Amino acid sequence: MSEIRRYSLAAVVLLVVLRLAIGWQLLYEGMWKIDTLDSPRPWTAAGYLKNATGPMRDSFRNMSGDPDELDWLDYDIVSARWQDWADRFRSHYKLDKKQAGSLNRLLNGTQSKVGNRTGYAEALATLPLEGDKLAAFNRRKSAIWFDGTAKRIYIDAQKLVQPDELSTLKSLVKGREDADAKAYLAALDKAYDRQKKGLGVLRKLKGAVEGDPELLGDNLEGWEDTQQLGKLDQYKELLAAYHADYAQAKTESEWDHLAYRWDKIQTLRSGITGPVKAMESEFQEQTTKLLTLEQHAMGPTPEPWTKLRTSDTITILGLTALGAMLLLGLFTRFAAVAAAFMLFGFYLAMPPLPGLPEAAGPEHSFIVNKNLIEVFALLAIAALPSGKWFGLDGLLSVFFSKWRADKKLSTNLKTTVITSDEPEPAAGTA
Repeated sequence: MSEIRRYSLAAVVLLVVLRLAIGWQLLYEGMWKIDTLDSPRPWTAAGYLKNATGPMRDSFRNMSGDPDELDWLDYDIVSARWQDWADRFRSHYKLDKKQAGSLNRLLNGTQSKVGNRTGYAEALATLPLEGDKLAAFNRRKSAIWFDGTAKRIYIDAQKLVQPDELSTLKSLVKGREDADAKAYLAALDKAYDRQKKGLGVLRKLKGAVEGDPELLGDNLEGWEDTQQLGKLDQYKELLAAYHADYAQAKTESEWDHLAYRWDKIQTLRSGITGPVKAMESEFQEQTTKLLTLEQHAMGPTPEPWTKLRTSDTITILGLTALGAMLLLGLFTRFAAVAAAFMLFGFYLAMPPLPGLPEAAGPEHSFIVNKNLIEVFALLAIAALPSGKWFGLDGLLSVFFSKWRADKKLSTNLKTTVITSDEPEPAAGTA
């Protein structure tokens, strides 16, 4: 504690207060983020990382895993993720046979086995068609057929009946008011509805990313107006052009134009990926309805460790642990340097450098912003023993000083004893 005499009392107090203030701010940030983890909208750095600017923009954006959400438009990626989630759900809650069957139907559909095919069936006593009209019906046997023995009409689960086909099939009894014609029309409608409602989430996903609204069922009204395969290609083309122009932009007018284009791209992205995200949420919500109260008590399905989750966890733990260490004055110099390194990473994600767009928000900075100022403050704290002045480092320093002194005394005593036990040299010897 002798080095405290080198500084004025005011300097010592202000440095300790500065350390405590920064420590509290970091700790509170970490605790707030932890508190949101059990809320409907847990904190994530995804938005911050996706909007990164500067020389390291691509590195920070890639930390989010999928910065432009292109993975949401890839059937193979999304379907593999959903199937993996279903496997983890089944394993975590130890589903019984009935629950596992229901989960499989949600994922793959509710079609039943019909010979060597799968399909959707509806009772129909007789097919009221003959001649050319019967031939016209039979020409669609790959998608729909009638079994007179079973007295059922079937729709193939792999081929499906499209709306224009349904209209054509109905037109075969146009103008007829007899009971058989009415039963035929009713059976067609019921089988078609069962087809749409019986589609599994994976089949609907395929329709979503391939722009086929007829594979989506009844739960995504308005898809026809917003989801077309051409719009997926348009989004990718606009995105590629934006990133190319972003790398060349320098002036304020160029950044303003890019910001306008980015808003348009994000609107298009939301229209394309939004229904797929809604589909995922609905699927997971439906699976939770399969659980018993005891299974609900087992907590949520464990999530895999993605790039984004790893980044979020490191950030939360770093803020909380380093903030607490600065508050307690424990290993202060290490905590200050580590916190400075972390905050410098925040600075590099959106540096207010010349030729870069200004960060959103009320703060206006040029080269130096609040993050960089806090980095310098932490390095100043690391250069001074403020933890010894007021903190656990002072107690540790006293403990280790006493331990070193006792060890040195013990060593000296052993040396003295050994020296005193040595025999005196014989007379006449050198």
